[in-house]
Amino acid sequence: MEQSFCKLQYMSMWTYVYKVCLLILAVLLPLSCSSGATIEISNQVTKERYCIQTVQTGDVLSFEWEHSFEHVLWKEFYRVTDEHTFKLFTIAVQGFGAGIPAEMDCTYRYEDGFIYMENIEGSVFKEFNWIHSQKHLKNITINDTVLIRGEELPQRAKIRLGLQKKR
Repeated sequence: MEQSFCKLQYMSMWTYVYKVCLLILAVLLPLSCSSGATIEISNQVTKERYCIQTVQTGDVLSFEWEHSFEHVLWKEFYRVTDEHTFKLFTIAVQGFGAGIPAEMDCTYRYEDGFIYMENIEGSVFKEFNWIHSQKHLKNITINDTVLIRGEELPQRAKIRLGLQKKR
């Protein structure tokens, strides 16, 4: 009798552990799969895809290019949001001039030859569309890792960079 009671206790304990493990998986699995998306860089006309990269909410997308008139480096930093958009939070430029925002409601600092405009609010984008210049676009990065270099995209092509929800 005592031996069968111990077996019953032993089985109840494992049943309990099994149920707890299932509960933990049920909570954590959706979290590990949530907010995933892919960044896609493609040709607006031919629909050719040049780059596809998985991203998560909070990842940082950045563009670096040479200003076409002022010939200074210009960097923009965007955070991927839960709403599958890009939120601008920092601009870094080597100087001010034609078309470069000089009076923004943000925090300014100077470091390593760049003027940083930080804590930018209200600039949210669903996608980016441009006519490409291999000379001026230096690179596009995700979390400081180069996604694509300007010379890898066709000159004067109509380019689109957007987020696609993961299926």
